[in-house]
Amino acid sequence: MRDRTADELAEEMRFHQELRAEQLRRDGVPPDEALAAAHRQFGHNITLQEASRAMWGFGSIDEIRQDLRYASRRLRQRPGFALSVVGVLALGIGATTAMFSAVDAAMLRPLPFHQPARLAVLPNVQIGSDMRDVRFPADKHLVYIDDVRAMRDLFSDVAAFASGGLNLSDPERPVRVKVGVVTANLFSTLGVTPVRGRAFNPAEGAPDGQSAVMLSWRIWQQQYGAARMEGKTIQLNGKPYTVVGVMPEGFSFPSESDLWIPLTVPTTSSTYEPFRGYLPSAIIARVMPAIAMQDASARLTTRWEQAAFGASTSGRRSIAEDVVKEVKSTGAVLPLQRELVGDRRNALLMLLGATGLLLLIACANVTNLLLSQSAARGREMAVREVLGASRGRVVRQLLTESVLLALGGALLGIGVAPLALELIGSITPTQLAGLAPARLDLRVLAFATILGLTTGIAFGIWPAFGSTRRAPGEIIKAGSRNATAAAAGRLRRVLVGAEIALTLILLVGAGLMLRSFGAVMQINTGMHAEQVATVQLSFARSEGGRADRLGRIEQMLQNLGATPGVSHAAVVNDLPLRDNGGISLSVVIDGVVPAKGKEMLFARWLQVSNGYFATLGIPMLRGRDFTALDDSLAPRVAIINNAMASEFWRGVDPIGRTFHMPGDSVPVTVVGIVADVRESGLEDSPRPQMYRPVTETTPSNLALIARGSLEPAQLLAQLTAAVRAVDPAQATYDLRMMDEVVGRSKATRRTGTLLITAFAGLALILAALGVYAVVSYGVSQRMRELGIRAALGATGYDLLGLLMREMAWVTAIGIAAGLAGAWLLTRVIASQLYGVEVHDPATFAVVPLVLALASAAATLVPARRTFRVNPAEIIRSD
Repeated sequence: MRDRTADELAEEMRFHQELRAEQLRRDGVPPDEALAAAHRQFGHNITLQEASRAMWGFGSIDEIRQDLRYASRRLRQRPGFALSVVGVLALGIGATTAMFSAVDAAMLRPLPFHQPARLAVLPNVQIGSDMRDVRFPADKHLVYIDDVRAMRDLFSDVAAFASGGLNLSDPERPVRVKVGVVTANLFSTLGVTPVRGRAFNPAEGAPDGQSAVMLSWRIWQQQYGAARMEGKTIQLNGKPYTVVGVMPEGFSFPSESDLWIPLTVPTTSSTYEPFRGYLPSAIIARVMPAIAMQDASARLTTRWEQAAFGASTSGRRSIAEDVVKEVKSTGAVLPLQRELVGDRRNALLMLLGATGLLLLIACANVTNLLLSQSAARGREMAVREVLGASRGRVVRQLLTESVLLALGGALLGIGVAPLALELIGSITPTQLAGLAPARLDLRVLAFATILGLTTGIAFGIWPAFGSTRRAPGEIIKAGSRNATAAAAGRLRRVLVGAEIALTLILLVGAGLMLRSFGAVMQINTGMHAEQVATVQLSFARSEGGRADRLGRIEQMLQNLGATPGVSHAAVVNDLPLRDNGGISLSVVIDGVVPAKGKEMLFARWLQVSNGYFATLGIPMLRGRDFTALDDSLAPRVAIINNAMASEFWRGVDPIGRTFHMPGDSVPVTVVGIVADVRESGLEDSPRPQMYRPVTETTPSNLALIARGSLEPAQLLAQLTAAVRAVDPAQATYDLRMMDEVVGRSKATRRTGTLLITAFAGLALILAALGVYAVVSYGVSQRMRELGIRAALGATGYDLLGLLMREMAWVTAIGIAAGLAGAWLLTRVIASQLYGVEVHDPATFAVVPLVLALASAAATLVPARRTFRVNPAEIIRSD
């Protein structure tokens, strides 16, 4: 259309010129002069066409196209410079884009549910239990799910969910699957409907209801070949479940579930039995549209206060009062997405901030390079202005080049960002796994594009205005390429100082994280995990009772004991550091009056076989290990850890002393004390632990462990063989070496430390390059001055010292500013530190020294050119 309009304009102009020429010929002007006169009277064709295009709005487009062509041509003429800038920007933009994708997935992108902003978690609200054989009356001073469901003016739906693992029976070999245990209305609360069949009905969500199951799209496709499954029966841990529906593709809430079974309200003993007796659940609610989240929280807090009123008895503080205090501090209604992110929020924001600092350093570096270029191109810009280009047009031309460079950096950064996504994935919240994965989608690509445009303008605007600040005539009359060098030199030193300050902040953060990781690595786990293999087992309910399970366990242990290269073998109900929680039971210490505020004592409940402590390398501090005589018919015995001994029997030797469970008068005698073992996490302090013989109440879920001198692959193979020899169809999972289990508990911190250290390392390299570029460019621009100094008697060392002192001042100012910034900003990462102070003196002393040495090295390399200064050559060149 644009070309057709231009052709029509040219035709129209020719038509009028010919009319004018015809008129002149009729007036007596000779024909050969009439056309030229008509052209003169009509005006300059090109000028008139440009004016017309400007009126049509095409003028700006033409100018932009010209700017883009010119900028591309200029960058192609300087490939080294262009590639350097693009590479530096790609580091900053790529790192920031990758981290943004993780933050976007965790905190910004809406969850894939209907109106996710209305979904909330209600902490501390209870489901309620009906254990039948165990007296466990409801505490009337707590708030239960039915109480919240009755608040219809606040919540339209209230549901509960938990997650665990079960064995899915298979004709060849059982498969371990992730199971979502959900109330019947969870899917309607989330606004998700099955693609086949139906959701759970209320009868299936009630105690003793029909055993129903819903399949995920993935397992329906992979395990059952997308066949019709509604109404068919599958076996989970040996128990039959009827398939009632299939959920949509991609839905796997909570915790990447493969299938879902009902969570009854109230819960019963059968609810917990398949999950080692431990099934932590959460209450989720949909807040009514007209109610703000804060108002709902305030009203539910009031409900908590009403329930807890009068809970104190005999001056003793009740659990309800503690819960009310917690609810008031954290809130009674919390946004679902924020709760799923959990404590990873601070780590993600810290790393995003680190990439932001890295991007600023990259921009400062690029600005420095552009300042050097603008000084060299000062005469070129002056000539353009003299030829008619406005200052705005020249600035726009330079900004176009900057934006092109930034977009090139953004494009390359997007290309390398996926390399970091896999690493970043290990620090994303586990609760969001499968629900909101980090990915390079349109949102992230748009962010990277906007980031590229913004940085292009940000680092380009200063050099662009700087190169056009002086009058063109003055620059041309000066006849020197470095007419603006002095002013630009000051700006470059300021930028280098800023780079050094930002780099120091990053280095201090990385230093603190490294020291924290070092402290974590020094933590005594309480065991020797080397040469220990582990595997998890779950016995099906249909495979006999406790005696049968115990017989199988003893057979497996005998098989391992007879295996050459295996020195010890044992079982435990909960393997340490598996991050799957566990049960803590209330205990009453016989003959000991509890301290005020310590009336309720809890200890971790663990069941182990003979030889467990030797197998896992847990030191026996006093007393004895379990023996074959400590069975279900013998008096009850326990081995406790050092924390339980020191907390529950202060100043008294607990060996031979007894404790019992509330409601159970049979005493348990302490026969041994072992070292503290880290259970839920390396950074959590050891809690009281009590070990009971596995022969007393043999669990259906346990870990089989073996220590030996075999290679890890052989040891793991022997572990599996021992299980298969007893039952070829026995499901096994989580087959791995114990040191791998310990290593996995450090993975999040290791990844966070690795990332921030990598960012700090890149920042240090960029800062050193910035110093190098400024000194190198300064030396080349000051050769005449240096030559004169040499002619007046200055030696090479004198000139070297001059340059070193100048840059030393810049470095010192940058370090001082960086120390002040780091002193203030390190409080932000306080929650990520372990075993090190926020203002750790060693870190704050070493980091400036490292940065100063790097700056000195970057200065020394180009400054050595002063030894080659020849005064005679410089004077002759003048």
